[in-house]
Amino acid sequence: MGRIGKNYVYNLAYQIIVLLAPIVTAPYLARVVGAERLGIYSFVSSSGNIIITLSLLGIYSYGCRQTAYVRDQKQLLTQTFWEIMAARLLLTVLGTAIYAVFILLNRDTARFLLLYYPYLLANFLDCNWVYVGLEDMLPAVIKNILVKLLTVAGIFLLVKGPGDLWIYILLIAGATLLGNVLVYFQLPKYVGFSRPELHSFPVHIRGSLRLFFPQAAYMFYLQVDKVMLKWLTGATAQVSYYDQAEKIIMIPLTAVTVISTVMMPRIANEFQKGNRDEIERLLLRAGRFALFLACPMMVGLFVVARQFVPWYLGPAFLPTATAMMVLSPIVVLNSMTGISGSQYFTATDQISVLFKAYGAAALINVVVNALLIPRFGYLGAAIATVLSAAISAVVQYRTLSRQIRLRPLGIDLLRKLSASVEFGGILWTVSRTWPASIRTTAAQIGIGILLWIVMMLLLRDPALQIAIRTLREIHIRRKRS
Repeated sequence: MGRIGKNYVYNLAYQIIVLLAPIVTAPYLARVVGAERLGIYSFVSSSGNIIITLSLLGIYSYGCRQTAYVRDQKQLLTQTFWEIMAARLLLTVLGTAIYAVFILLNRDTARFLLLYYPYLLANFLDCNWVYVGLEDMLPAVIKNILVKLLTVAGIFLLVKGPGDLWIYILLIAGATLLGNVLVYFQLPKYVGFSRPELHSFPVHIRGSLRLFFPQAAYMFYLQVDKVMLKWLTGATAQVSYYDQAEKIIMIPLTAVTVISTVMMPRIANEFQKGNRDEIERLLLRAGRFALFLACPMMVGLFVVARQFVPWYLGPAFLPTATAMMVLSPIVVLNSMTGISGSQYFTATDQISVLFKAYGAAALINVVVNALLIPRFGYLGAAIATVLSAAISAVVQYRTLSRQIRLRPLGIDLLRKLSASVEFGGILWTVSRTWPASIRTTAAQIGIGILLWIVMMLLLRDPALQIAIRTLREIHIRRKRS
């Protein structure tokens, strides 16, 4: 298995743990803490993420890319690392000041916002970008998995009722900080020490700013819906219905978006070497694999929603099922923009394209939220999210089509969407009268996986053939060893 394959597995393993944690804890928290109190957490976390994005000025992605550029030169890598970390410390002061002002402006949630500060500090001090750029994610993955498991244990042991929301927030924030501090102990293996040069700060800040504007717009349209839901409806339960639906949608989407995380450094490295043909080959291959996963996931989420939410979150969260159905198209839309934006435009330093795409998406999101949330609540926010994702995809792919041969990927998308409609129709017909239970959801997922694999085998899908060939090669290597 090559470096990309190993890093995909490592990153996917961590992301699975990250997502399994809320899968395991969400039913418990929904029943013990309740929709209204969880809505407070959703507001706090969304506000925190917006401030993190505004404060860090795109320096995480900038650090990943710069590390990928210089990873073959240890002295230059060391110098780059310490210069970027020094810049991050300055941005930490800026972010802390912004967060303090936000707390003063939101006195009704000030206590919870204050308890969430360790989460912001964890992101300010984060050095995982080094491992991403080096394409060696195992050290960070192992430590973060251990911390995440401790967090889950803490939730079940310490959170016993609505009054324990502060404990839940502190657990999430503190565990994130602990995980990001622990990964520092592995750094001496990769970088030495170098005194940061003050004259380099403007260079790195300018570089990160070029990535900041599209990232800020992207984060804005991802998080502003929850903030607007609270401001426009005043009901934290509405925020919770929408937030829970979005979290469930993100569970299968993670398996696809991890591709972008592990592919971007490789594409950046090939771009630095001028290997345009290799970039195109990697991008099309990643795109086929992403669509192979995303299309059935989108339809599957739509089909299972009605019978999944009642047993999973409880009757109080029934509106979440409708929100899931409305949000399901973002699985394919975000997978497509992950290929174009996170993999290609970031790696090849075409940040203006991303700024246009995410800026348009953010504008549409705010306008549609303002129009629909007062009347439709959480469903208005869900519709706005899907429309924003669609706008972002259209803008990005108009530019990408002029640089990369997208015809093979377009044909692949149409074939998989067509197959997904048939796949969804069969699954809906078979299971629509089944009761809401864990057995029903397990059966729907099992039948769906088998049905999709059979359909892709009949269509001789390239992504499935590559996966089968890779598994055979791994099996042969293991037998020889």
